Amino acid sequence: MTITLYELQPSPHARKVRLLAAELGIPLNKVPVDPRIGETRTSEFLAKNPNGRVPTLEEDGFVLWESPAILKYLSAKHPERCLCGADAKTQALVDQWICWWVGGPEAAMDALAWEMLIKPKVLNQPGFDPGIMEDARARLNRFLPVLDKQLADRDYIVGPLTVVDFLIGPRFDSAPALLDIDISPYKNIDAWLGRLHAKPYWKDA
Repeated sequence: MTITLYELQPSPHARKVRLLAAELGIPLNKVPVDPRIGETRTSEFLAKNPNGRVPTLEEDGFVLWESPAILKYLSAKHPERCLCGADAKTQALVDQWICWWVGGPEAAMDALAWEMLIKPKVLNQPGFDPGIMEDARARLNRFLPVLDKQLADRDYIVGPLTVVDFLIGPRFDSAPALLDIDISPYKNIDAWLGRLHAKPYWKDA
């Protein structure tokens, strides 16, 4: 059946889905939905995703939102690739790193994006709240060394390539420049990103 992805092209969360689909050779019917002009707040879209957010995936009447869940769903279509883990321990580690990323570094990046981009440029509200930004940067300074250490002796975050790499990697393509995050001290993260960027579809997905 056709898999439809409702997305905003610049969204790093939507890009995660496009990249994993490219890795797995899964075609997507991509439908642009722009929250900046209210397209995610229509009754039709809210019936699919009551949060009014992208990405949202739909297949044969089944609707799924939240990018980690979407990544795991797509991965399950190709169990031979084992991108959610080939055994119980690896699967648990995949879930561990998903929880760590969503609740830690990505939440901090989202806080910065809200203050630096969304408030001033989309909502026409004052941004750059110093307390919020200081807290977000402190969290990144706490969490990014954890990721860098994890990658010290591994090609990918869990060891083999998994959905975790697709969940985390794309955010580093734009966040450092857009959010003024210096990742130059993290040599292992940089080497890991190089391995992801070498994938033939990475630039264009």
